[in-house]
Amino acid sequence: MNSRPLWLLGAGLGLLLLVGCGGKETAPDGSEVQQQKLLVYHAASLTQAFAVIEKRMEERHPGLDVICESSSTRLAIRKITDLQRKGDIIGSADDVLVRTMLMPEYTEWQGIFATDRIVLAYTERSRCRSEINAENWYDILLRPDVNYGYSDPNNAPVGYRTQLTWKLATLHYKDTLGTRDLYQELLAGCPEKNIRPHCNELIPLLESLALDYIFEYRSVAMQHRLNWLKLPDEIDLGSAKQAPFYAKAHVQIAGKDRGSVQTVTGVPMLFSATMLKGAQNPEMALEFLQILFGPEGQKIMEDNFQETFTPVYCNEIQAVPEALRGLMRPTDF
Repeated sequence: MNSRPLWLLGAGLGLLLLVGCGGKETAPDGSEVQQQKLLVYHAASLTQAFAVIEKRMEERHPGLDVICESSSTRLAIRKITDLQRKGDIIGSADDVLVRTMLMPEYTEWQGIFATDRIVLAYTERSRCRSEINAENWYDILLRPDVNYGYSDPNNAPVGYRTQLTWKLATLHYKDTLGTRDLYQELLAGCPEKNIRPHCNELIPLLESLALDYIFEYRSVAMQHRLNWLKLPDEIDLGSAKQAPFYAKAHVQIAGKDRGSVQTVTGVPMLFSATMLKGAQNPEMALEFLQILFGPEGQKIMEDNFQETFTPVYCNEIQAVPEALRGLMRPTDF
């Protein structure tokens, strides 16, 4: 008998009970404060930045327990849509997923607050590190003694963005590649054991030398003090100017419904956050987002090496709570 579903069910029920329970505790000055919970689902790449906001919120509100639950973005969304779990905020590594999987049933708006780039991360002990550059990286990776990995494209935006980068590389280097299909070569050269659910799970494989290189967000590579290779703007999905070129690449991933397939088109990457409908603690959720979208949050994001937008963008600004509108500017992308 497979016990995993029971374990998952138990964990989910336990968390729901934790979030739902209340009580009182004693503040440093001896006064009694009411316990509160704030549940934030977020992309793994936002872990370090959101942990800083979590700490500051709890320092400012004795009795508040901010639960920041990290996973791939698609898994975070499915906790809400498939498992019907309650929550207050979701921080997504891809604004398109919020628009296609959460709107309008679970939220009606999102604030687009940051961007990033795909890089090739490695360590001082990675094979061929002294040779690799922006013109030969794919041939280095395809050597038989070199191992590389990336995140699962069916779970994590960084995974399908990696595959889009391979598609774009086939176009960008076409004069050198001739008839070679770099996308297919890189797919075939990366065994399933080198693919992990999200970006943070690749780091131990790199540090243990199980992998020589990983495709990663620049911010995550810098947070973990990894070496990293800057890829051309034309393929790293981090340049708004390259949007027309990015749109030439398409990959297919698992769709919203079981057994379905979804086509993903290359676009400049955008990170977003929103408060969910039916939030259990809307007051604290708004304050968390005020920090994230305001100068304090922008500084936290920049300290964690993510490129930010100030003010943040929103293309559904009329649906945004009044307390947040002053931190946003309307957009049509």
